[in-house]
Amino acid sequence: MSRRGSVRFAATAVALMLVATACGSDDPPPAASSGDASDPASITGTVRLYSYSDGFDPDYMETFYETYPNIELETASFSSNEEAVAKIQAGFEADVVNSCVDEATLEMVNKGMYMPLDTARLENWDDIWPGMKELPGVQVDGQAYIVPVDAGTAGIMYNADVITTPPTSWKDLFDPQYAGRASLEDLAITALDVAALANGIENPLEMTDEELQMVTQYLIDHRDQFRTFYKGQADIRAQFKSGEVIISSGYPGDAKLMRRDGTNVQFAAAEEGQMLWTCGYGISPDIADENLDAAYALLNWYTSLPPQIYAATNFNYLTSNKGIIDAVPPKVVEEAALDSLFTLDNAIPASPPDNREAWIAAWTEVKAS
Repeated sequence: MSRRGSVRFAATAVALMLVATACGSDDPPPAASSGDASDPASITGTVRLYSYSDGFDPDYMETFYETYPNIELETASFSSNEEAVAKIQAGFEADVVNSCVDEATLEMVNKGMYMPLDTARLENWDDIWPGMKELPGVQVDGQAYIVPVDAGTAGIMYNADVITTPPTSWKDLFDPQYAGRASLEDLAITALDVAALANGIENPLEMTDEELQMVTQYLIDHRDQFRTFYKGQADIRAQFKSGEVIISSGYPGDAKLMRRDGTNVQFAAAEEGQMLWTCGYGISPDIADENLDAAYALLNWYTSLPPQIYAATNFNYLTSNKGIIDAVPPKVVEEAALDSLFTLDNAIPASPPDNREAWIAAWTEVKAS
């Protein structure tokens, strides 16, 4: 759910504030450009990457630059897929775009922001967990549009030096004793899922209009419970470090990073359910022909084992390449739950609700209250 959404690093970005025509086209996909996939150093081009910032974290990307020394990346980050969709529709140009299934992947496919992918050019396509390939937006009408790269579950983060009894329920975020010191991720689907589960709605994605109205009012009634609705990993890290926040929605990787920084933040699964997010990358139909090889090289790198090992070890992400299980020590398999993908007992696969626009409107109402 931000999914990563919150687990995004604050990395240095080269802003791509170029105004041009919006992504999306009725034209056929660009023809394949030249380049020898068997010789990565021969592949050249410039790729404008638009992603959550952990997608181009310098340490994470190190093996990309080693493998493809003649590909230039220009990077820009967003704080949510909602922001990405709005900017692309306003004319922001990008060649490879990151999206998360629970946020907007299918919407972005339907709006023409991705070109159909040639899976024959995806070197690791056959090694991706089958369950990831079946998620909404990854494949549509038999065509692949994004390559799944990572996944994870959402739960509760808490400062264990202050909260000595670990939380067990989404209801704990609304406990009056934490009033003014709790935080909730600023994503419509995350926030409404959390509130729905806290109110006993077992499948938030199938809420009726009446239930959505009830959950919206519940969040409005508890607006003062939350010091902030945080945007991204850097935001929530700062809030926990300063002591402003002692409990929030979040992710295992965020908690792990904060512990490394000296703040004793732990992660707890909520008994009502863990929301499972999945994110990946696709190619814009407006990419220049001469950069297409470089774009496919980037997608192939993301699904190769070196970055997947890094993400599992350092971000605690579940990863898409099945080979990860044998590529990391048993401790990493356990810490990142790599062998439990799509089999968690209380996992709620996160995908957009049918009435997504109503959810966004509801969340906007909550924030304005």
